[in-house]
Amino acid sequence: MQQVEVEAWVESALAGSSCTAEDLTGTSDHWRLRVSWNGFAGMSLLQQHRRVMDIMRPRMEGGGDGAVHAVEIHTKTEE
Repeated sequence: MQQVEVEAWVESALAGSSCTAEDLTGTSDHWRLRVSWNGFAGMSLLQQHRRVMDIMRPRMEGGGDGAVHAVEIHTKTEE
């Protein structure tokens, strides 16, 4: 997966969100995601991360097509 694909994947699943993806290893399968979305308001950090993982899981090894091996997640509301 390429950076723009990862960002678009997350942003399309979380309408109104902003996602910045960083390739951590240069192999396009280890990503740091910084996701800002007002929909996270009222969610615990664990719930926020689970929401993002639910989006990424179809692309991950063991749970999807294997395009993504690891994801580091940072979330916040846009406010």
